[in-house]
Amino acid sequence: MNFRFTEEQSMLRDMARRWVAERYDLKRRKAAAAGGFDRAAWADMAEMGWQGVALPEAAGGSAGGAVETMIVMEEIGRGLMVEPYLPTAVIAPAALMLTGAAADDARLAAIAGGRLVVAFAHDEPGLRDPAAPRRTRAVPVGDGWRLDGAKSVVRAGAEADCLLVSAAMPEGATGLFLVDATAPGITRTGYPTLDGMTAAEIAFEGTEVPAAALLAGAADAILAALIDRAIAAELAEALGVMERLKAATLDHLRTRRQFGQEIGRFQALQHRMADIHIACEEARSMVIMATVALDEDDVLARARAVSAARLHVAELAMHVGREAIQLHGGIGMTDEMIVGHGFKRLKVIAAGMGGNDLHLDRFIATTEQSNAA
Repeated sequence: MNFRFTEEQSMLRDMARRWVAERYDLKRRKAAAAGGFDRAAWADMAEMGWQGVALPEAAGGSAGGAVETMIVMEEIGRGLMVEPYLPTAVIAPAALMLTGAAADDARLAAIAGGRLVVAFAHDEPGLRDPAAPRRTRAVPVGDGWRLDGAKSVVRAGAEADCLLVSAAMPEGATGLFLVDATAPGITRTGYPTLDGMTAAEIAFEGTEVPAAALLAGAADAILAALIDRAIAAELAEALGVMERLKAATLDHLRTRRQFGQEIGRFQALQHRMADIHIACEEARSMVIMATVALDEDDVLARARAVSAARLHVAELAMHVGREAIQLHGGIGMTDEMIVGHGFKRLKVIAAGMGGNDLHLDRFIATTEQSNAA
């Protein structure tokens, strides 16, 4: 299989990488994190077409796909950007398109133009498995629906304009709603997270929404596809963070002097740097595999590939993060060094979307089902 980028994809990568290198330094990241995210950076991203890479041209997008999303997410990771690209530009548009709600929908155009921020309100207290039945409930009321329940660790949940909400339907399936974040009955409590980003606890208490808010009433298969897309995109982000830590560590080894020479001249440290490079290349292969699998018609093959990549990349990411910290010495975890921020982001990614145990179980189960078929 040919994994080379097209000319257009290479241009997208080069443009994104150049912008991150020139416009998004650690100082800007810290300032953005203090306010949730950088609205000016978000507008710049929209102007460059990042939010629309996977959206149809009719909505102001460039009609790309999973590969273009992977390219942008890697550069977002390389810059350690805190902007809510994953929920807004990856998960929400996919939900609108997979549910058929995207036809003549101005919301896609608003996402592409950077005018709409969406949070994915799916995780719930006490539920680690993203595929488990939701405890948030939706019941019909008049011409619409009433939502009751709680969502936890909702990325950019306090800053979002809309919430993409999963809820248990009366017949037992999982419904998917797109809800105005300021609707009566919604309480949002925002807080900073370990990795310098923001999340929110969100409560729905008799929140009434119109019938049009329901995107799909039996959305279990769609949710599974959304979660796999989110995992693959977040793995691409992790790859970008790993590459950033690799570059920072290599620069440190070339400039830090001890015993009258650069410490990068010591063979033991060269071997460890080589291990970091190999880990990054392995992670890149797994990210590509997961990204390509998103277009698989075989749901089991897609799930197996994504879980396999999730398991391996999480392990590789933590290895690169620890090595980067150790090779920098005591200064590695200080707030002034990018490696400490990167390690925290990798740690959060590695713990998210169900964790390693869940994906190991899913990989084994999908493999057994495929073999039995």
